Amino acid sequence: MCAKTTATQIDGQRRTDIIEGAAVSASVLCLVHCLALPLLLLLLPGIIGLFARSEAFHYVALALVVPSAAGAFWLGYRRHRTPGPALLGVAGVGCLVAALLPGLAEGAETWVTVAGSLLLVIGHTLNWRWRTCAA
Repeated sequence: MCAKTTATQIDGQRRTDIIEGAAVSASVLCLVHCLALPLLLLLLPGIIGLFARSEAFHYVALALVVPSAAGAFWLGYRRHRTPGPALLGVAGVGCLVAALLPGLAEGAETWVTVAGSLLLVIGHTLNWRWRTCAA
C-alpha cells in the first residue's frame, strides 16, 4: 500500500502526474497509431491519411515521445529510485528509433514500433505506480 503524503508532496506529485500523463498518452497514441492505421486510412482519406502514412508523422511522434518520456522517467526515478521503469523506457525508445532506421524488412517497422510502444506503456505504468507509492 502507498504511504500517506504531505501537502507539498501532493503539489509535486500533481506536476509529475501531468508529465507522466503526457508521456504515457504519447506512448498509447503511438500504439493506437500503429494498430489502427489501416482502419484509419480507409475511413479518413486524403491529407490526414497521407500524413499518418508519411515518415514525417513518425519523426514528429518521436520528437514528442522522447522528451516527455525522459522527463517522466527521470522524475519517477528521483522519487522511487528504481531503475526498472526507466530501463523499459530506454528499450521502448530504442525500438522506436530502430523502426525509423533504413534496412528493416517490409512490415518489420510496424512490429518494432508496437513493441517499443508496449515497452513504454509498461514502463510508464510501473513508473507512475512506484512514484505515487514512494514514501
